[in-house]
Amino acid sequence: MENNDPAVDEALEAVERARALNAKRLQRPKRYWAMLGLLLSVFVLIPYLSGLPVVLQFVSPLLLVLVIALIAAWKQPTAVRKIRLTGRMVFQLAGFAILAGVIAGVSRGVYAEHGWWWVPLCAASLLFVIVVTLGPLMDRSWARQVSSMGK
Repeated sequence: MENNDPAVDEALEAVERARALNAKRLQRPKRYWAMLGLLLSVFVLIPYLSGLPVVLQFVSPLLLVLVIALIAAWKQPTAVRKIRLTGRMVFQLAGFAILAGVIAGVSRGVYAEHGWWWVPLCAASLLFVIVVTLGPLMDRSWARQVSSMGK
């Protein structure tokens, strides 16, 4: 039995508009993913610091990461901070982290074994592109999942 009442149709349209707005509001700004890509790229570029004094080898990446983290955290939407990771989200995040670790580890190993100066630079660039490309896709997936929990 169908209901052809215009008020019902309007209410359903309003619910869909609210759901779409919430899904959009839950997504992080695009600059966030660029900053995360830069943050992870710093770790891939650490082998280049091997010629510096030991103190600078430890302090310079930490300072750079701190600056990048402060910029990335600036004006993050409050709704994003309230997302609780569940099920599929945890697996996506773990896969993302494992991929970054594998790229960084392989890069560091090849640089240490063969001394090819370009490998960490290429790995950092690759990692940045992956984060900037896959990050927003993962974010949209999370927003859809959180937005559809009320269905």
